[in-house]
This record gives sequence, C-alpha cells and structure tokens, in this order.
Amino acid sequence: MMVKSQAIALKIRPWSRTSHVVTWLTPDHGRTLTSVKGACRPKSAFLGQYDVGATCELLFYARDRGGIHAIRECTPSEMREPLHVNWRAGTAASYFCDLTASVSVPMQEAQALFTLLSQSLDALCAQTPGTGHLLAFEIAMLDRLGILPDLARCPACHTPERDWLRFSLASGRLLCAHASASALLEPSITLHRDVVAALCDHLSPESALHFPHSGDIALGIRRFLGLFIRYHLDLPPAARQVAFDLIAEPHASGATSKP
Repeated sequence: MMVKSQAIALKIRPWSRTSHVVTWLTPDHGRTLTSVKGACRPKSAFLGQYDVGATCELLFYARDRGGIHAIRECTPSEMREPLHVNWRAGTAASYFCDLTASVSVPMQEAQALFTLLSQSLDALCAQTPGTGHLLAFEIAMLDRLGILPDLARCPACHTPERDWLRFSLASGRLLCAHASASALLEPSITLHRDVVAALCDHLSPESALHFPHSGDIALGIRRFLGLFIRYHLDLPPAARQVAFDLIAEPHASGATSKP
C-alpha cells in the first residue's frame, strides 16, 4: 500500500555504507521506519532531503505487518536550519526527538504527539532554549500521554508543618497516612513541600518555562520529573542527563545536580 504523509525525522542510523534507516513520526501512522537506499551517494535523490528534526512530505510503501518500509519520495517542507546552527537548539531537538521516538507506537494515530513535537521544534528555532524548555516539553509529553502526576495535597495529612511529603511513583500521587496498606508499600520518593508547591504552580507546558533554573528547588523538580519519566516510560536516564548538562544556563553550569 502506498502512503503519503507528513513526517518528522526522529532518528537516522546507517543501514549500509550508502543507505540509512530513518525513524519518522507521522500523524496517522505513528512511529514509522523506512529504509533509504543509496542515501549517501553523491547523486542520490534523497541527499540533503531530510535531517533530525526536519518535517518532510513522505511517500512510502507500507508493509501490512509493519517493520521497515520502503521509501519512494521525500520532500522537505521545513528543514529548521537553526537547529543545525545553534548547538543548544540542536541538543534540545535531539532530546525531544529521542523522547518522542521512545513513547510513540508504530502504526497508531499520533496527531497529538506530532503537533506537540512540530510546535516544540519551531519554538527552538525562534529562541535559544534553556532547561525550562526541556521541562516544558516533558510535562507536555506526559500530558499528551495522560500520565501527568497528581500533586493534590490532602488537608488532613499534608499539613503546613510537614516539610517532606511522600509521592507514590506507581499511583502517581502523594501518599496519605490513611492510604491502604498496599499503597504504602508502593515505590515512592520524598519531596519537599516547596518542590511540590513549585510543581503545582507550573504544571503546564506554558508555565513550565518559568521553573527556577538553579538552587535546591530546581534540583528537586528535575530529579522528580526524571524519576517519574523513568518509572512510567521505562526510559534510561543517560540521554536526559546529557541534554540537561549541555543546556544548563551559564549561572547554573557550576551545579553538579543530576536531573
């Protein structure tokens, strides 16, 4: 079956000396893999037609059982050149694409993820990103996937004199003293109430850009989101660590904190 679709290149890896396998995100077919034979040959029709973070008009032969599809045509519609000039923007774009590739599903509608990634990549082209952009994308991604953490506080258990609160990674909410015995045994972490307050004030993609960039609260926010993403999405922390370390603002670059 021939399929024509908009697609954002998420990953490019060698297939042979002259060929690539490209991972794309498409609105109607989710994560899609295509082979691009002869992509690196000097006279190839695909040379310079795609790159990580670029949006293209894709024409490919879709296999009924999935797998690697054969590409026929690829025409760039938005190359997003600033991502290849500004190294901070390029770093953030690589992390966004890597995270999207990890959470998207093959041959399944992904219009919400496609729109989120497209708008986020456009925003990176317009301004130099900071760590707030990474946090905003993570929160928006969790929102699209329907797994935003619930930070509602119980007035009986989470009283003002309690500085540290327990958060269940499994259930995605703060633990109460009157929770069931099984809930109290769930994997959990402790959060300072100031971190919880900051998260509650900024738990939307727009306000996440204004998260504090340094200090204990910033460390607590990054640590919490990192653990939450790793638990629910089963993602290794290495790529996230590198992205935050590289994009950390100059005034925060001396921090040794890990997101």
